Amino acid sequence: MSDTTMTDQKQIVQESEHEAWNEGNVDAYDEVYSTEYVLHSPLGDQELADVKETIEAVRAGNADFEFAIMDVVGEGNKVVLRYTMAGTNTGPSLLTEEPTGKSWEASGISIYRFEDGTIIEQWDNFDYLSVLQQLGQIPSDPTESSQ
Repeated sequence: MSDTTMTDQKQIVQESEHEAWNEGNVDAYDEVYSTEYVLHSPLGDQELADVKETIEAVRAGNADFEFAIMDVVGEGNKVVLRYTMAGTNTGPSLLTEEPTGKSWEASGISIYRFEDGTIIEQWDNFDYLSVLQQLGQIPSDPTESSQ
């Protein structure tokens, strides 16, 4: 798998993310992510097992969850994905202990680095602030008092 082309790399990212986020098949990552993989995000650095748990928690708390790929760009050994996520918080989730019943939508950008044909590193920037505001976990307006 070390002779992957840019077209292959883009396809690997798109298919594995769709499988994990939309289909709930987090084990799809096992074939295309390195055992040395690390994700760098606002939640801190995570290994693959942690990422799988995060996906399962998000999906479990949002019955109508959807992950949509908006753009895919690649150069060298990196693929960049711009995406949106949306759902209705119907159960405990990554960002809520109790369901809020509120809908949310936010976007993010991830950069995936390939080495020897597998994804070894990822940088993710997702709009967690917007999601927390939409779920009513923090005020939308900084002048609002928490209730």
